[in-house]
Amino acid sequence: MLHYWLEFEESIGKVWDNYLNRKVHKFHEEQKVYFEDISKSLNIFHRLMGGEKAKELQITDKRYVETSRTLLQKISFLGKEFFLTWQDEESVYLPASFAYFSTKEENEMLYYWLVAMATQVENVTNHNLIEQNLKAMHYLTKRYSGFDIFYKQSSQYLMDKYEQLSFLKSLDEQSNQDLTNDYPNPLWIYPPAITLNYANNIEDEEQEEPIREEGKDKSEELHMKKQTNQIDDKHETDGFLAFLPESLMSIFEQVNVDRCEDDSFDEDALYHAEDLDEITIGQKQANLSARIKMDLELLPDTTVLYPLGKGHFIDEWDYLKSEYLVKYVRILPQVTTNVIPTELPVRLKKTVRKIQGELDLLQLDRIKNDNLPYGDEINIDSWIEYFGHQNKSMHHQKFYTTFEKKTRDMSTLILADISLSTEGGITQEVRIIDVIKDSLMVFSEALEKLQDKFAIYTFSSLQNKKVYFNIIKNFKDKYDALIRGRIDTIKPQYYTRMGAAIRESAKILDKQQSANKLLLIISDGKPNDEDRYDGRYGIEDTKKALEEVKQKGITPFCITVDLDAKEYLGYLFGRNGYAVVRDGQKLPKVLTEVYINLTK
Repeated sequence: MLHYWLEFEESIGKVWDNYLNRKVHKFHEEQKVYFEDISKSLNIFHRLMGGEKAKELQITDKRYVETSRTLLQKISFLGKEFFLTWQDEESVYLPASFAYFSTKEENEMLYYWLVAMATQVENVTNHNLIEQNLKAMHYLTKRYSGFDIFYKQSSQYLMDKYEQLSFLKSLDEQSNQDLTNDYPNPLWIYPPAITLNYANNIEDEEQEEPIREEGKDKSEELHMKKQTNQIDDKHETDGFLAFLPESLMSIFEQVNVDRCEDDSFDEDALYHAEDLDEITIGQKQANLSARIKMDLELLPDTTVLYPLGKGHFIDEWDYLKSEYLVKYVRILPQVTTNVIPTELPVRLKKTVRKIQGELDLLQLDRIKNDNLPYGDEINIDSWIEYFGHQNKSMHHQKFYTTFEKKTRDMSTLILADISLSTEGGITQEVRIIDVIKDSLMVFSEALEKLQDKFAIYTFSSLQNKKVYFNIIKNFKDKYDALIRGRIDTIKPQYYTRMGAAIRESAKILDKQQSANKLLLIISDGKPNDEDRYDGRYGIEDTKKALEEVKQKGITPFCITVDLDAKEYLGYLFGRNGYAVVRDGQKLPKVLTEVYINLTK
């Protein structure tokens, strides 16, 4: 009997839930259109409508809005959160899906309408919400008949279906502040500030932030913009727990525990250590600081990154002000000392031999001149023609061939990004930084074969105060075992302030007397840093730096292992100015092939 009443209660609950959903949501779920399905078309449309090239289209999440609600919305605890379309300096944020209208075509058209609106509004705030949206709406409806038909039909449909949107009939009587807290209009662009809740007025304090290790902790990426609620968490009294947290793991239990290993304390560890002929030392940090003190025969790392002076300052482009920040970035040149000269690794010799064989087939190093009165060797064809001629006295005795060395008037600077993200693995055994080092060695061997002038530099950064510019090989340096040793000591460092590194490289290349100059950049991700450089600011500064490079007659080209690079490299380097290497382990071979094709 009890079971029957439980089932009956559950059935009544389902019916009530379905009823509330139909009355409150009023969505056409079967006609829903998803952003991901049409994102490529929307991006193209955004560019065609005059949208900023550096801006991306992204997904936004629900936002809390204090507005009037119907009785059913209050009963069902719904009507507080809405999907609002908005934009900032970096992106346009759209809902993940739309199901307002009864057809998929209309729901899809809503996406195109909002993208077009985003290209026309400028700096929407709580004080100009009505003016900006009406201005954009009038422009689109007057210029495009399709938008005019859509807007009239959709706005009328929404007002009929959602009584809260009746304010659209009398916008002249409404104020911006009233509409900020009123029922959101799906056809409008809203300001970012409408979604920000500040629990406290936190004063800006200039203090040095702790250095974050880029790429150290990997996590799954959330592909949407989440709502932010800022609180003041500086008070130490906020952490009181009024219950006994027996189910919570302590930090000791959470951090650095490998469940596949036996991490119990070994009381016989000293005996086992004495019994071993060789002890293998791992890289992972244990939970305990030490168990056994021992003297091991380890090769000490004597290499030192030696700073060359106190550094110098260069400019940086601020796209918001459309002007340069004069002497804003500090460049710190440095070189690795106490390097052990290194021979070419055995694993790379096969690749180097193959590439050098291809260079021999291209015959880039010699020019053949025929029909000469003297030379290196006899051209047998010319000699036979001479002896077969009837009147030898009238025939020139030019049957020699000579080979002249072809000099390629080319200077190439390789600039490698060694930010902390290069610590990431391509496979379980191979890291990105390992592939970059192999590529630099193979590439150097190829250029040495061609006898082309080249230099190698790496870079990383810590805000604008410290942009480390590491010298691996200058143009005047001879490529030898010492240079290979420097390449072998390269380690991941900090962040990627690419614009500054490009400007510094351009200064070095500009001093070369070669007719052709190539800046070859190896990177694994977007320009970024701890400060505002992480985002559109960094993209725009890098683009400006590349424009400066081209004005100096230098050809920039980027090779990356970032599979998402097409989203920003096309904007930075142009359609034919970059190459994406999908298999990172092929980077050494691809780097050389790209160079040969660029410099033929």
